[in-house]
Order: sequence, then structure tokens, then C-alpha cells
Amino acid sequence: MTEEQTETAVDAEPNPKTTAAVGGFVGTVLGSRLSRGGALVGGLVGGTFGYLAAATGRSPVDTTDPEPVAIDVADSEDTDTDSDASVAEEIDIEEPSADDED
Repeated sequence: MTEEQTETAVDAEPNPKTTAAVGGFVGTVLGSRLSRGGALVGGLVGGTFGYLAAATGRSPVDTTDPEPVAIDVADSEDTDTDSDASVAEEIDIEEPSADDED
């Protein structure tokens, strides 16, 4: 039997979530030498720095510009007769007079 070995290319970019977890763990361990509060603060600070370090080390995403869209707003010769129906009619409203009070 012959065995075939293939090599696959793997991106060497760091994963922000993984480095945040490692940084948080290291910060917690180092902070626990002081107190429980130090462990909490050390974990938060270590996790934040780990995430930021990995996020800044990643290559930017290639953005493609969408094709421009042209919109024609010129008046057309077709006139719609329904547009006249949308005009509000004037209605006379009589104000109540002082004599009509009950």
C-alpha cells in the first residue's frame, strides 16, 4: 500500500477569540496572586489585550465597491389621471356660535 501525503496551506492569522481566552487565563492566574479582585481585573485586562492584539494582527478584509446605480428622474410624458384624485377638497366647517351653548 502506498500512502499519499498532501500539504494544505493554513493561514497563520491569529484568532481573536482564542488569544482573548489565553490572555484572560494568564491575567486571571497572575491577578490571583494578589486577591480575588485582582484575578477578576487581571482576567478582564488580559482578555481585552489578547483580543486587541489578535484583531490588529489580522489582515483587513478586501472590500469591493459596488457598481454605481443610475436613477433617471426625468419627467415622463405619461400623465396619470389618478393624481388629481389625491387633491383634498375644501370643506367649510362652521364654528359653533355663542348662542348654541346648552
